[in-house]
Amino acid sequence: MKTNNQTLPITEKEISAWTSAPVFSPILCADLNYLAIDTTTFIDFFQDSFIQMPFDYYDVKRKQWELLPADIQKTQLAAFKEYYLDNQANLEDFTNQLGVDKTVQNALAAIEPWRRRSVCAFELIMGKEIKIQRIFPEGFEQALDATDIRSLPRVFQETKSELVENDLFFDLLQSIAQYAQEITPHVAIEKMQITAHFMSVKARKGVPGNNSPEGVHEDGADFIISALVINRANMLGGKSQVFEKMEDGKMVNLFERELQPGEFLFQADTGEEKHYGNDLWHYITPFYVKPPVEEAWRDIIGLDIAIVQPKI
Repeated sequence: MKTNNQTLPITEKEISAWTSAPVFSPILCADLNYLAIDTTTFIDFFQDSFIQMPFDYYDVKRKQWELLPADIQKTQLAAFKEYYLDNQANLEDFTNQLGVDKTVQNALAAIEPWRRRSVCAFELIMGKEIKIQRIFPEGFEQALDATDIRSLPRVFQETKSELVENDLFFDLLQSIAQYAQEITPHVAIEKMQITAHFMSVKARKGVPGNNSPEGVHEDGADFIISALVINRANMLGGKSQVFEKMEDGKMVNLFERELQPGEFLFQADTGEEKHYGNDLWHYITPFYVKPPVEEAWRDIIGLDIAIVQPKI
């Protein structure tokens, strides 16, 4: 398997040459210059924006749920769902309602947020000129059993307009849309939707940063950029990985790289095995604090790219 020492860009063609089986589904690891976007300008514009974004308290509540005793999980799922979905809910009121002891209450209260995030969505009408319109993002939920907390819809703060309603960010959206059309020759795309996730993940001394707590997964879009890295601060690790799911369910690691600021990893995400032949999944490994500092951060923009019309 090839990693960081390979020269960019890297596509499924290079990866296919490195593996024992051919890879046809689209993969592209490159930097912003590949998209005709100046990397330095882009990084300079976005690098200080993440610290201003709100923490994701859904993460905290999910961890709290995992710490609750099994008997409470079994009998209080409905109550927890209300607490999980209520951004104004108070932990002390909730634990008093459950009747848990002080030890459990203190353990739940000790969980600190570790991920900042915001989200925005855009509709792109394809043509000689691509027309871009910002739209309201839908809630986010994962296709899991109803007893899994991650199946509940999450609503995140929208990204500030001054960050994403400008020529620099629109150039990124247009370039990605054009690339998606290039690798989809079997259909003339008329309309696309791109949802951008701004995420900043923190690691603390002894507590790794984890951007993919669900493990190896798909996002449910036609294509994704699992990460366009903006900042890597005081950190070790954090590899972006591409997997192929085989017919027997086995996950085979095709490619991995510790993306540096300005680098991104694009891939087909859901249903691509019907059009290209390979069922691609992805993961980001945990990262760790680089001694002697106490905290590390990884700031990224992730993109979900959906072909809306015609459906493929």
